[in-house]
Amino acid sequence: MKDNLFWKTIEGLLPMPKAAQLLGWKLLKHEQHTREIFVEFDASASLTNPVGKIQGGMLTAMLDDCMGPAIYAVLEKHEIAMTVKMATSFQRPALPGRITGIGKMYRRRGNTCYTKGKLQDCKGRILATATACYKIIDLAGHHSSEV
Repeated sequence: MKDNLFWKTIEGLLPMPKAAQLLGWKLLKHEQHTREIFVEFDASASLTNPVGKIQGGMLTAMLDDCMGPAIYAVLEKHEIAMTVKMATSFQRPALPGRITGIGKMYRRRGNTCYTKGKLQDCKGRILATATACYKIIDLAGHHSSEV
């Protein structure tokens, strides 16, 4: 498991994805037994809307970058995950600065994974939550045109 795309990226053997760089993504910890991942985002002012709050689409991207890694951390080295469907709910505006994200894979049925995630500000207040469905693709058994 530690030989997959996610862990190779964490170990610096592969480059950090550009979207993760933009969002200021950093792994805090991964709990194998609960299938949860804890991450931190350094949300820069470049992610804000006209009123100085983090734009909702950026928060949604952060949630995707919590829930997706919760899956990627446990995939085989020849598997990838694609977001199929995602629903985001916003609780309060987010300011630039540190945002903590928690992603959890709560079910896998065949090649489909179900996740939930949440973002919190530095005071532990919930900013946004999401649920998502991901399709697992086995690169060893698929042609690259299908990905």
